[in-house]
Amino acid sequence: MDPLEHASIPSLIYLALSGEPTLSGLLAIVLGSVFPDLDALAEEHRSYLHSLLPFLPALLLGLHFKPLLLFALGWGSHLFLDFFTGVIPPLYPLSRRGWGLSIIVTGPRNFGVELRLIERYPDKRRDYRLEIGGGFALVALTILTAIIRLH
Repeated sequence: MDPLEHASIPSLIYLALSGEPTLSGLLAIVLGSVFPDLDALAEEHRSYLHSLLPFLPALLLGLHFKPLLLFALGWGSHLFLDFFTGVIPPLYPLSRRGWGLSIIVTGPRNFGVELRLIERYPDKRRDYRLEIGGGFALVALTILTAIIRLH
């Protein structure tokens, strides 16, 4: 999942569900939602910042400081979305093993839904390559929604 999608999805949820969304709240969500991918600069992508070990203390601190809570919720949304697009190692660096969920829908003649638990280790760092696909449409929708909700 690209950073535009990671930022747009929780932003749209925040803009839709918050009674009074603010620009600072939106910024906290966006920063939190792309923050975990900074571990792409480490030896393994989807490692340190994709682990629950640093995320949970940030979430607990966020219960006392609203801007940090929104940052942590953005971070949590990133982990949730990555669980469905690969693996996250919940106990990294104590354990490098990661898990994810693959959902396969077949049909229409032989309709079926198959769930597969994926288990593997984070990918070793290589040249970082970023493909931005449908993220642009989501960003346009997010910006339009932000303009309407934050005016």
